[in-house]
Amino acid sequence: MKTKHTFILLVFAAAAFAYVWFVEKKRPSSDEALEKAGLVSEFNRDEIDAITIRNATSTIELRKRDGHWFLDAPVKDRAEEFAITQLFTTCEKLRSETSLGDTKENRDKWKEWWVAKGDIAVKFNGSKRAHEIIVGKDTVYEGKNYVRAEGSNIVHVIRRNLKDDLGKNTDYFRDKRLADLTEAQVSKLVFKSAKGEFELEKKGIHWSLVRPLKARADDQKISDLIANVTTARIEEFMSEAKDLGSFGLIEPRATLTFTAEGVKEPVVLQLGASKTPRMEEKEVEETKKKARPPTPAHVYVKLSTRDGVVTVPASIESLINTQPNDLRDQGLMRVQSDLVDRITIEAPGKEKIVLARNGETWVRKQEGKAEAAVNSGAANKLLNDLLNTKVTRFVADMASDLKGFGLDQPQVTVALSSYSTEGTPESKPGEKPIEKVLFGKFEGDAGYAKLDDEPFIVAVPKAVLEGVWSDPLQWQDLKVLDLKKENIVSLQITRTGQPTLDIVFKKGKGWKLAKGDSVVSQNAAQSLANTLTSLRAVRWVGATDVLRQGLEKPNLEVAYTLADKKTGKITVGGNTADELWNTIIEGKSGTFLMSKPDFDALNAALVETPKPAASIVKPGEGVVATPPASAITLPATIEPAKSTEPPKPTEVPSQGAKPAPESAPKP
Repeated sequence: MKTKHTFILLVFAAAAFAYVWFVEKKRPSSDEALEKAGLVSEFNRDEIDAITIRNATSTIELRKRDGHWFLDAPVKDRAEEFAITQLFTTCEKLRSETSLGDTKENRDKWKEWWVAKGDIAVKFNGSKRAHEIIVGKDTVYEGKNYVRAEGSNIVHVIRRNLKDDLGKNTDYFRDKRLADLTEAQVSKLVFKSAKGEFELEKKGIHWSLVRPLKARADDQKISDLIANVTTARIEEFMSEAKDLGSFGLIEPRATLTFTAEGVKEPVVLQLGASKTPRMEEKEVEETKKKARPPTPAHVYVKLSTRDGVVTVPASIESLINTQPNDLRDQGLMRVQSDLVDRITIEAPGKEKIVLARNGETWVRKQEGKAEAAVNSGAANKLLNDLLNTKVTRFVADMASDLKGFGLDQPQVTVALSSYSTEGTPESKPGEKPIEKVLFGKFEGDAGYAKLDDEPFIVAVPKAVLEGVWSDPLQWQDLKVLDLKKENIVSLQITRTGQPTLDIVFKKGKGWKLAKGDSVVSQNAAQSLANTLTSLRAVRWVGATDVLRQGLEKPNLEVAYTLADKKTGKITVGGNTADELWNTIIEGKSGTFLMSKPDFDALNAALVETPKPAASIVKPGEGVVATPPASAITLPATIEPAKSTEPPKPTEVPSQGAKPAPESAPKP
């Protein structure tokens, strides 16, 4: 048995020897493989977790922790990720332009070429093995130098890009971002300056002022403020920063303290003195003549999470003069439009108006009555105006004198609410208040307003109040008539100073005069009927004022009769400066404005005027005859004179010939 085992072991040993002799012996060494590929060294950056750089002035140590690079020596700081990436790109597959083989003559020159150990080198430590590249002296050829990979006997000549990168100072490898915070991380901000102190806090997705007053903050402005700090680029790292007084940091001009998620301790930023650029003597004299200090170019700042003092661009100085009101939300209210299902308008002495969302439209809710269609466009505009109105001024932080602003008895109050027919574990079914705004005195182009649940009084543009209609008549549906054209059997049109014109519809014959034999223009009559069937108001102006709206002596009245004997009438009074016509309709309260095209269609001439035929006298007969078409010469076209007056067609229907009046009485 033992002899058998021994024989098997000898067979394996022989196979291994044969593999080494015939395969491995012929396989090129790593040096030979790299030389053949024209490479100095080859490694995978993902396997590297430490880098050591030696140059003539210092040794720089970098470590990778939690996926990010940090400086461990000669200072502790965040590393510039771009600089690390660039270094990897340069070294990962460093290409050789010329290689000097492993000969005794070449090895004797290593010291001469500075590649035996070298003052400049970079070492990559990874999970598998270390890779060190020693950078030697420059060659006689400009822009090239010697390099050797540690453990290799081959010296390469490469471009000096790597030497330039490794020769840079420590600051080159330090992160130039002032802070590595983001707005999403920050949940609290305390600001302190000579002008006072205030505090901001993030609740959910919105920012709020919590000290010295409680108020909504402008999310975008807070985001910009944080970005002003986090995106500031460091311009200079001050090497000697022990004497903070020389940088104005013993008593900073402003201090910002950030509390952020994922950061154990608050991050404190101190803003010190400004640093003015160096000026030539001539520039100094010119500045003195202008009697103004030179414009600062940089500001000294210190961040608690980084060692030392740095300078950043002077634009960061804008933080120093920041005040609470600068960061307040200037929106009248902060509400999501899709949450609003009800708009309630209340004014003293007037009926309450409740507008309810009904799918894509709005209706009016009235107790004991059916829902009524309303002007949905105006309802959407009102909601949009309320949510987008910006306050022009913060008038008072405490509403102690409501009477002085007309807010003790507001002229109108608008409440926004949501409505749910089904309850949830968090809320019961029914209406849930969202926001209520009170409007007080208005003078000129602005007035005072106040949210019911906030103590502040603000000034708002008058335009927002103009869309808050407290008269129910103004909210009526813009569709004032909904008829079927085929149901209209007769029309009576009365114009100022003219007799009423009656026309009737005869099946198969079209529109005819009720009396008389004049011809009715079918196009004009059909246009009038079409306009009636779907007449829409431009807007409702409210209660009817006969005298003010020119309805005492109307310009036009159109009465209609339907096939079922029902009747109706539209009365058009005076027009406005923008050519809209005050109109009332029988059976509906209030006055609405009619558009000019609709008025023109209702007021068009209906009776065709016969055109006199041109005639000639035939020679020798003394009678008048119509010439052939070829014999008529048409006059040049004459443009009619333009008039700003509304058209008032004169229509006197023909009712048969009448005898001419006697020139003198009979004896």
